[in-house]
Amino acid sequence: MKKFAIIVAGGQGIRMQGNLPKQFLPLGEEPVLAHTLRRFALPDIRIILVMNPSYLDYWKDLSAPIHDLPEHTVIPGGTTRALSVLNGLKAIEEDGWVAIHDAVRPLCSRNLIHRLFQEATDHGSAIPVVPVKDTLRLLTPDGSTTVSRDQYRAVQTPQVFHLGHLRKAFQLEDISGYTDEASLFQAAGHPIHLSEGEEQNIKITVPSDLITAASLLAKNKEN
Repeated sequence: MKKFAIIVAGGQGIRMQGNLPKQFLPLGEEPVLAHTLRRFALPDIRIILVMNPSYLDYWKDLSAPIHDLPEHTVIPGGTTRALSVLNGLKAIEEDGWVAIHDAVRPLCSRNLIHRLFQEATDHGSAIPVVPVKDTLRLLTPDGSTTVSRDQYRAVQTPQVFHLGHLRKAFQLEDISGYTDEASLFQAAGHPIHLSEGEEQNIKITVPSDLITAASLLAKNKEN
């Protein structure tokens, strides 16, 4: 089967309290995005990087001196995440399986990537999730009430899908209203297969996440 990875790098970095999008911030000695791309440096995966058009030249210059980056096709993204993923899908003419991944999740393991593709082959999709650790409260008209966290899971990427089914899902109206591809895939009538994610597969969202990611990256190198 043919495998593809669409890396979505359209963020503006608002919650990082800076002008530089999160995917370009330094993690160790290289930008976050470089680490993410290397996770997919596998001989049977074609990588498509979807990027905010304003930063295409910036990434070209930033990545030029970085050694051992996997080959990847860079295309401009849209005004929303969904439209950016759609642009990535349009760049794939073949059929097969596709992983949609956040550019700011630089620590997913290759074992996870392999497993998700395999489980998607068996089930049509594979969505990594992890248990929720915090106590949850549901807001109500009268205030709030505690809900059982055992009934909830936190969703990660990469999310892997059958390409043909995902393309059809993107033909739904108002695709920009969906927060991730799994929600859109399910809305199109396809079942969602939840798979065990990884605690270290964090998303770089706020400044403290960079500190955590750097610590995890250093620990992984030691092992």
